[in-house]
Amino acid sequence: MKHKHQSRRFEQLLISPSEIFTTIIRELQHARKNIDMEFYIFEGDRIGTTIAHILCRKARQGVRVRLLVDGYGSRNLPRGVRRQMINNGIQLRIAHNIGHHRNHRKIILIDDAHAFVGGVNIADRYLFGNQLGVWHDAVLHIYSNNIDTLSALFEYDFRAEPHRETLEPQPHHTPALYWSESGGGGGIARLLRDVMESAERNIIITTPYLIPPRQVLDMLTKSIKRGVKIKIIIPHRCDIWFLDNIIRHSILQTINRGVDIRIVRNGFIHAKLALVDSHRLVIGSANLDSRSLNINREVMLSTSNREVCRTAQLFFRRLEADATPPSAADIKSQLPKIITEALTPLM
Repeated sequence: MKHKHQSRRFEQLLISPSEIFTTIIRELQHARKNIDMEFYIFEGDRIGTTIAHILCRKARQGVRVRLLVDGYGSRNLPRGVRRQMINNGIQLRIAHNIGHHRNHRKIILIDDAHAFVGGVNIADRYLFGNQLGVWHDAVLHIYSNNIDTLSALFEYDFRAEPHRETLEPQPHHTPALYWSESGGGGGIARLLRDVMESAERNIIITTPYLIPPRQVLDMLTKSIKRGVKIKIIIPHRCDIWFLDNIIRHSILQTINRGVDIRIVRNGFIHAKLALVDSHRLVIGSANLDSRSLNINREVMLSTSNREVCRTAQLFFRRLEADATPPSAADIKSQLPKIITEALTPLM
């Protein structure tokens, strides 16, 4: 049977948990040749077990299945699930990075044509929420015969090859691909600088961890001085408890640079998005912090697809409907300034 998407090329922004996982599962089940997946977090809960079973079944059917997970982020993936995957023919690799370095990318590639890139990991909280409420996230689904660079990026990661001299960013392709390497490759920083410098009217950003280093604060200030309005939407609480006080300090710093901060108090924002002048969307795995810019392996896509940008506007409007400016409590940190500033480069 001919796949219903084979006749055309498209980009689709998925912005609800059910839509994200329904689409991913559907395309995994349709796989005929190969599945490549790369995730920071892959857990053995309901959604993790469901996807693991699908991958095992596809491997038994003769589909080449490769899965790369970060050793720290996926430390809770049960040994039994790992063994089941391997026994069913899945090529499983664990990225054991040194020190603070993490493979933070989230990539799915299917049959050399479908790609998923965004902020979602494979864990129940991304679908069902948790004590913080519903998790707001987004994934860009691409169907195209031209995902070679993204495939090559996965290939390097899976084989743990240290050099990428032959793999260059493709800023003129749509969507354009950017990445950074463990220890800082500069790709994400260059993308952020391009976003700030190309904006003419406004930029709206979502990030779960607002801990911008000085270089980012300076970029924000420079754009604001040119007359660009910048709004950043963040969650009221963080899923990593010890970051809350550092983020509170960063909120105050960012406000002082002229940024309009909005806080969503219902649910948790995990999406990493930037919408530039309503016609360019940047989406991927990188947060607005030093770790994503200088330490982790990250991946981002930039697209000017009109339908994708319209969907992004809908997503931002939905968040803004439940967002308010920071209160005095939101910017009151319990940590001394000197400690916060010392920890910021590591977060």
